[in-house]
Amino acid sequence: MADPLFPAGDHEAGSTIHVFPGRHVLGRAEAARYLGITPRRLFLMELARCGPVALERGRYRTDALDVYRVELFLSAGLPASEGERRNGLAASLSPAAPAPHDPFMDMATQHDLLEVGTFIGARVAIAVGLIVIVLSHTPLSRVLFHVIR
Repeated sequence: MADPLFPAGDHEAGSTIHVFPGRHVLGRAEAARYLGITPRRLFLMELARCGPVALERGRYRTDALDVYRVELFLSAGLPASEGERRNGLAASLSPAAPAPHDPFMDMATQHDLLEVGTFIGARVAIAVGLIVIVLSHTPLSRVLFHVIR
């Protein structure tokens, strides 16, 4: 039986070609447009490691973006069907259409970034506090406080 993707003789004998349908890869700008957020927000989420799973820096699979969107809807207590409906709307966008703004995704991704930022800020505050406590009992602190006054 002939392979429907390749006419006879177009590929080497013994080689296997696997086709994975629905596995589209988008760049950061296209992925942000797909989610309805700004590329800068997606970049910050990538740095904070709190957004959708990336294949590599700035490259996202559409199914990973769909899963991320549905997870946000579920974590907000909304039905998964709404997230799936918006996934369908995002997939039907033409490349020439203006970038849509999704207020829910904007709010949910901002919440994720604030959560990670709060965690990092608390860790920094603890570290600075420990440094101040350690330095307050050393002769160096007396010199520093004398210079500051």
